Amino acid sequence: MSTFDLSVLFFLQLAFILGVCRVVGIIFKRLGQSQVVSEMIAGVLMGPSLMGWVLPDFSAYLFPAASKPILFTVCQVGLVLYMFLIGVEFDVDLIKSRLRSAASVSLAGILAPFALGAGLAFFLAHDPDLFSVKTTVMQAMLFMGAAMSITAFPMLARIIFEQGLSKTSLGTLVLAAGSMDDAAAWCVLAVVLASFQNDASIAIYAIGGGLIFGVLALTVLRRLLQPWGAEVQRSGEMSQGMLVSVLMLAMLGAWFTDYIQIYAVFGAFIMGVAMPRGKFAKCEWLSNRAEFWLQGASPTRRLRQWGC
Repeated sequence: MSTFDLSVLFFLQLAFILGVCRVVGIIFKRLGQSQVVSEMIAGVLMGPSLMGWVLPDFSAYLFPAASKPILFTVCQVGLVLYMFLIGVEFDVDLIKSRLRSAASVSLAGILAPFALGAGLAFFLAHDPDLFSVKTTVMQAMLFMGAAMSITAFPMLARIIFEQGLSKTSLGTLVLAAGSMDDAAAWCVLAVVLASFQNDASIAIYAIGGGLIFGVLALTVLRRLLQPWGAEVQRSGEMSQGMLVSVLMLAMLGAWFTDYIQIYAVFGAFIMGVAMPRGKFAKCEWLSNRAEFWLQGASPTRRLRQWGC
């Protein structure tokens, strides 16, 4: 398919995805399920497990292999922006007083699944259907442990928001613990990849780069951005130039953490946490973010929310 054909098909794909998510959401809402759970189910219904099996020709037409990188990229952009907004709302002052509790919850949340996954891999390491013959027992244990420990951090954030817990002590604690869990698990996974490829730089970049990025973003960058917060506090609005700069920082954070092989959502989340608070975090472009990103909005409202 040509680039033009893929661009035309993209709009049909989005319409189909949104329509299925909407219908499934309505059905499962009556069954007491949250919107995020219904969307996960909708994804399974549209995937190869069901639609690709029941309607293979239609699935191949609607989601050809050549279009999947486009869908993946667009999904990543939406995910990065959403996690950036979650970071902007994250209550840093609240978590400071409960940092020890967050660390304890995070440690418990990663040790149990890691131990279970590593223990399971100890008995399955020599299964050729699961691991390569070149994989050592230790590599298999580390990989399985990390895979079992990694959580769907964006999904966790979405559930917290849907339950109205995003600004509460509990919601902040869970987000902090979840981010620590995933960051640690991805670092362990980087160590596994480094051992597979006999390249220690993979682990060094992931662990060292992640730590440096987090420290610099939450200290130096946060201090440098304070004048932006003061300007918005004084004028009561965010200029278009500042909005572009904010989005650029969000994308740079996502790029860097993806580049060092952690995950783009962490960079976006950390950049959001580094943003000023006060009116800066309550500007029109940030208000009603859940309705805008998760439930859709009219074209007029979208333009207005983005300052157009």
